[in-house]
Parts: sequence; structure tokens; C-alpha cells
Amino acid sequence: MLELIKLDKTVKLDIRYARTDNFVGKAVYKEARAFLQRPAAEALVRANKALKKEGFGIVVFDGYRPWSITKLFWEVTPDDKRKYVANPKTGSKHNRGCAVDLSLYDLKTGKLAPMPSDFDEFTERASPDYRGASEEETRNRELLRKTMEAEGFTVNPNEWWHFDYKDWPSYAIYDISFDDAGSLDKKPKKPKIKEKKELKQFFDAAGLTGGFYLYDLNKNEYTVYDRERLDRPFIPASTSKILHSLIFLDSGVIRDENETLAWDGVRRSVEAWNQDQNLRSAVKVSAVWFFVEVSKRLGRERMQKYYDAVGYGNRRTDGFGEDYWNKGELRVTPREQIEFLVKFHRNRLPFSPQVIAIVKDILIDDKTDRYILRAKTGWSSAFTPQVGWWVGYVERGANTYFFATELDLKKDEDAPQRKEITRSILKYLKII
Repeated sequence: MLELIKLDKTVKLDIRYARTDNFVGKAVYKEARAFLQRPAAEALVRANKALKKEGFGIVVFDGYRPWSITKLFWEVTPDDKRKYVANPKTGSKHNRGCAVDLSLYDLKTGKLAPMPSDFDEFTERASPDYRGASEEETRNRELLRKTMEAEGFTVNPNEWWHFDYKDWPSYAIYDISFDDAGSLDKKPKKPKIKEKKELKQFFDAAGLTGGFYLYDLNKNEYTVYDRERLDRPFIPASTSKILHSLIFLDSGVIRDENETLAWDGVRRSVEAWNQDQNLRSAVKVSAVWFFVEVSKRLGRERMQKYYDAVGYGNRRTDGFGEDYWNKGELRVTPREQIEFLVKFHRNRLPFSPQVIAIVKDILIDDKTDRYILRAKTGWSSAFTPQVGWWVGYVERGANTYFFATELDLKKDEDAPQRKEITRSILKYLKII
């Protein structure tokens, strides 16, 4: 995202949410700043340049808006006025950095140009099609609309000042500070990779081969055993159910994490699968039939769009209709597992923070007064050797540590070693 005034200093700011003269009656932003995703920001600058020929400039009331502020707006707005605010369940285009609230100012006087209503005035005058305005007000409103639409924006049907950029579905919903938003456009520093060969002892003790990968968020540093496997692709197995859970909730194909699907009566090898399941229980026991059934309800085309939007592994969904994540062509590397989890933890995936919060809660494996460990296992017996995973992260104090353990399993009885080896290493590294 780009800060608008750094791109064009002639764009004025009138960030009322950083003051008390707004519909909430209090400042909800700590700073008077405005950000947009780069394509939207550059389009706005072009619109501002075009308007100068008409004697006007753009004044911005709001750009990127953290999701938590959208949630606040929803909660304080009466039911009969909620058409003017976004539902936090689906998020706002403001949360994606692809919506801007703005008006015109007179280049000669510096004053706001007359418009049919004030910003955030929840009346019929706010409509972009309101016909009761003066000739000057209507002319200014239509000039703004025409200029913004020429640059790929669409006006909100309830608010003449609100414009959405055409590519908004391509961007994630954020709930981050303005300082963090300002860092999104910076190229991330390449993380350091430190190999600890002594971690081999934990694999040797179990009589297994594999790799362990830890990413320290604050240090931007990897601690690894078996560097070569860090970027080797493997079938993700049930670790992909983190992504699938997000997709199911975000798409609405299931109502919520507690919606129950009836067991089909087919007895399967894992006894815990042979009963009714909801998302929460299905994740805990890795109930394959539940995820196959809900995936089919969603359809491959929609599922593929989510894979592409997230950029998950090699994005292959061959074998859709069965558990393709266990025996198909889908592949993901340990590094990609961790990069996905970092985005998940930081709410930088194209899902609402509300959906992400639910899945984060489902993934809690261990919680103490010192740390919270969220994780998911994975196991595919369709390959020789079998593929075993345990991926997740530990939130401890002001830092977060992300891990991915990938094992070559020789037999079914080796499966518990996914967690046992990982926990032993996390204790050795004093993470837990």
C-alpha cells in the first residue's frame, strides 16, 4: 500500500476519523493518514491531475481502514442506518485498501466544493443519484463521479463520496496499523538461514529421517535441520485443512464452525471419523470425509480461485472430489508452509479477520501462561516413505515462532513422532 500524500502532495487530507467530528463522536485513528493499494493510489493521482483542469483538487476523508474499525462502525450504527457501513462478517473494501472516501476542493480558495450532503451524512442526500441538490452541488458530484469512473473506480450506491477500485477482490482484508500498512510496499528483507546439525539427534533417536524448520518472526531468521528439504515440495496432507477451513467459512458453504454434517454410515479406518462432524471436530481428528464432502459442495472452480488468491503451494487441485491433498498432485515446501502461517498469523490472507480468528481458535493445541501453540498435523500413506507433517506456530510474549516438521514415516506407528520430535526440539531451543 502507498501513502497518498507521498505519491501526490497536492492531494489534501481531511481525515475526520482522526478527530471527533465524525459519526462515532470520537477519534478512532491515532494518525491522520490515508493509504491505498498501489494501482488504486496511482489511479487516484491520475484523477486528481485531470480535475486540476477543471479548477479542483481531491480531498480524501478516508482510504485503507483497519477491519477492527469496520467492526466498531457496525456496532455503533443503528440497524436502520447499516446500509451506510460494511458488515464486518464480510469485511469492507476499505479493509483491502481499495476504497476511498473523497470530495473536491477549489484550487483557488482551498475550500471544499459544495456537494449535496456532508461526508458520512446518513440521509437520502448521500445517494449518488439524489435529485434534490442545487445545480452547483449536482455538477460537482457528477464531475467527481465521472472522473473517478474514468480511472476504474465505481461509486457506492448509498454514498456519493465512496469509490471502490475495480481490482478489490485481488487483495486481502487487513487489520493492521497505519505504520504496518506503510511497510507493505517495502520489499521484505531476505531472512537469514542458520543450520543446526545437532538437531539430527532427535530424528536419530526416533529412527527416522526428516527436517525441522523454525522461523523467528522478530529476528527474520530460520533455524533449520536438513537445509536441502526446506525448499523440497511434499504432499501437504491434512496440513492443508488450515486453508480449507478458511475457505469453507469465508465462502459460506458451511454456516459456521459448529454446523454439523451427518456421518454417511461408512466405517473408516480411524474410529473418530465414524460419527457426525462439524468443522471444529473434523480439524481435530482430520476427518477426511468431512473435507471431501464440503469441498464438493463448494466446487473445484471456486476452490481453485481461493488457491490462486492465496498462492498456496503449487495450487494443483487434480483429483478433486476425493482427498487430493493426500494423494494428488498438490505440493508445498516447508518454507511455503511457514510463509503461509506467517500471513495467517498476521491477518494477511484474503479472508475476513473474523474467519481467521475462528480457525486460529480451532488450531490451539497447547495453551499455558507462557505461550500459545497453534498447529495442525498431516499424514499421507499414499507414498513410500509415508509423508508426515506437524506445522504451526508458538506465540510467546512479543514474539512468534513458526515451525514445520516433515518426516519420512516408515510405518503407521511412527505417526506420533511428528509431535514428539517437534516438541523435543522446541524445548531444546527454549521456545516452549
